Amino acid sequence: MIEYPKATDFQKAIFIGTWGHSSIPIYDVPTMHSLNQLVGYVKHINAGNGTVLYRGQCSLYEKVVPSIKHDLFTEEDNRVRLETAMDAILAEAPLSKYLGLKNADVSGWNLFQKLVIEAVLQHYGATTYCVDFVDNHWTALWFGLYKWDKIKSCYLLRNNSGCGEGGAHIIMSDRMRKKVFPPEPTFELTELSNIKLEELREHARHAPISFGELVRRNKTKKFETDHEAWRRACTRISNYNDNIDHMEKNDHLFLFLYVADTNVSNFRGVYMGEKTYTIDLRKALPSTFLRPCSQHGWVVRGKDVSYDFDSQISCVIRANIDLAKEMLGSGTLLSQENFFPDETIDQGYNILLERQKGSRLKSKFEKVIPSEMITDFGVGK
Repeated sequence: MIEYPKATDFQKAIFIGTWGHSSIPIYDVPTMHSLNQLVGYVKHINAGNGTVLYRGQCSLYEKVVPSIKHDLFTEEDNRVRLETAMDAILAEAPLSKYLGLKNADVSGWNLFQKLVIEAVLQHYGATTYCVDFVDNHWTALWFGLYKWDKIKSCYLLRNNSGCGEGGAHIIMSDRMRKKVFPPEPTFELTELSNIKLEELREHARHAPISFGELVRRNKTKKFETDHEAWRRACTRISNYNDNIDHMEKNDHLFLFLYVADTNVSNFRGVYMGEKTYTIDLRKALPSTFLRPCSQHGWVVRGKDVSYDFDSQISCVIRANIDLAKEMLGSGTLLSQENFFPDETIDQGYNILLERQKGSRLKSKFEKVIPSEMITDFGVGK
């Protein structure tokens, strides 16, 4: 059973509502300190529940689902294609050996072998039943800030021109609803209390000023006081509403904090959970597969293909993309060059491309991976 953050003060982070009709809270983070504290808090309250992993997205969709389920009309065809590819890779001795699947400790362990193959295919662009995660939130931020461009075959830095957002899937809290301005006081509707009127009648008996004049003067004073209080209240409401407008005017990215079931036995980074298989790719694959090392990559696969990934999400963090740009900066460590090293640097990627049918790369070995299953960043360059 995972824990949801319930506190409201994380260095000015704001609880803005829940995700869809679930109880998963969504927080807007205005600073890097609020982001870091909220991430740390989720890790702290779930310390006994597993490992907190992160997933960054440009948009907030209805659910987190594996890529093979993005289009239910093609799911069966993609499943058959995936199964065929995994069987072919496992049967192709040089390739399965390169993946470390012929070692004595896993030889014949079909479940482990298939999990590793599906995981590596997922991480390098295939359509599978796995979902990608990372174990640091800087990398996840990058994936929310950069959007894949199919035509240019690269990731492009987002701007504020729109990227799908996700407001339709946020049930906003009262804090995010604009306040209504109170009606403006008028002199005609200003009233004095009965107690005040009795005081004025008593005063009029001993004063040269008539009761009516005393009432007029006190109504004027009360009206001026009420009007000033109304003006201050309108200023507060206007500032409050302007702050909501400021929060909502720019595009956002979304971080999903997923509590992976890792409080179980594992072998070479493959955790056999109650409902999931969680795979730390840096442990499951040789380091010649450089991409998962660069990204701190993990994948999670449900044991049942209908597994609900949302059930293990502790919270969603929303961040303004301008803030994310400021936090990440322009260093090469957080760049496509680092996260997606090309095949001349990433030897594992090179091997996969060489074995893919229709690939631009030559190979002396049989091409056993279906065409266009692995994303080729070098096409068109």
